[in-house]
Amino acid sequence: MNYSRYIPLISILGDFIILNAIFVFSFIYFEGTAISLSSRYIAFYTYLNLAWLILVMVFKAHSIDRNIKIKAIIYVYFNVIIIFFFLFLLYFQIVSFSYYPRRLIKILFPCFFFVLIVWKISLYYALYFYRKHGFNFRNVIILGNTEGTRKLEKYFTSNNWHGYRFLGFFDDDQDQAHNKIGDWDGLKPFIENNHVDEIFLAWNGIPVEKMQDITALISDYPFKVHIVPNFGDFAYKSAELINYGALPVIQINPGPLSYLYNKLVKRFVDILISLLVILGVLPWLTAILYFISMFGSRQGVFYKQKRTRIDGKVFSIIKFKSMHDCSDSTYRNPSKFGKDITTVGKFLRKFSIDELPQFINVFLGDMSVVGPRPHMVEHTEQYRKQIKRFMLRHTIKPGITGLAQISGFRGEVRNIEDIKHRVELDANYIENWSLSLDFKIMLYTLGVVYKGL
Repeated sequence: MNYSRYIPLISILGDFIILNAIFVFSFIYFEGTAISLSSRYIAFYTYLNLAWLILVMVFKAHSIDRNIKIKAIIYVYFNVIIIFFFLFLLYFQIVSFSYYPRRLIKILFPCFFFVLIVWKISLYYALYFYRKHGFNFRNVIILGNTEGTRKLEKYFTSNNWHGYRFLGFFDDDQDQAHNKIGDWDGLKPFIENNHVDEIFLAWNGIPVEKMQDITALISDYPFKVHIVPNFGDFAYKSAELINYGALPVIQINPGPLSYLYNKLVKRFVDILISLLVILGVLPWLTAILYFISMFGSRQGVFYKQKRTRIDGKVFSIIKFKSMHDCSDSTYRNPSKFGKDITTVGKFLRKFSIDELPQFINVFLGDMSVVGPRPHMVEHTEQYRKQIKRFMLRHTIKPGITGLAQISGFRGEVRNIEDIKHRVELDANYIENWSLSLDFKIMLYTLGVVYKGL
């Protein structure tokens, strides 16, 4: 049974019930019917409902897609409510009349957000259980048995929440018998005798000589057709369809941070955190280290090292000195507790205190608080020749900490497998970036630093 078309309607109907219960009926209850139902107040109620409807439609917040995640729902509604709040206040600047006391507004909007999110999560899990028990499903078939479509098969069969019923593959390959329905000649009879809702077509899984006949066949039916492309070495990146005139072209994007809005949000957080460290920690810490250096063999407190940043460009990373001689540190990667490291340097490195001056790099815009760790220039040239997708790390700003560092890949690179794992984790971070992920990595980093791992 397919009732997907009713889900957006149920979703938005719940929104309006909550909106009016909190902003309209609560006011009527507290102020009395005679005042609250006058024409000027009804105009305001209408404005609130229209503003909410427009925002929900613009952000497509009413749609709960089969593949959407809860955090995506919360993120969308967080943005909607922020803009709605400004539209709410804007009305009072245009139309002069007394409405909500400020103390009431401070209560209403948090309540509105909380109740709305509870409603969305409840609807989300209601759909989960509904689909898990065999309702609201979509029958799907896959054309072409490839490595990519076998992953797709696992996705369909491992999670009932999505509401997909995988019927099987169509393919000519005799060696791929698992879940195979038939070959290309059996596709039309199967479609005519079975209910199929969606088709997933793998470009690299269909013979060139069969492609035109197959696409012509499925275009005669009202299927929802999905193309499963083969991106090869671009597998860790996201893609979008761009129209150049009448020709649609797939454009590869290196994740969410390719969008200006996300860059600005991340940059704002970087500036805020870096200023807190630069003003609150570095002055007194630098003074202590300088005082200690006067009684040791070290000259000065800071040293700079050439590293690779975004777009493969070079910058000078700033660190606290932790070795007797830093003159050739650009060309070698000393062991964590090597003979060149001073007694104080061991302590600085154990708790990553030597990294704190990099917040200056963050403030200057060369780095971010969270991102792939920048390599020395010599190592960048070495690894880019040995590891596929290595330069993907340089599509965003390097970071003081990152997903690889909190996952155990921190410090010296000991072998090629070590750097491969780092690249995989960095690619995962780039493709799935979110502000919440950044904060999560920061919190985990504090735990790692505290343990001195």
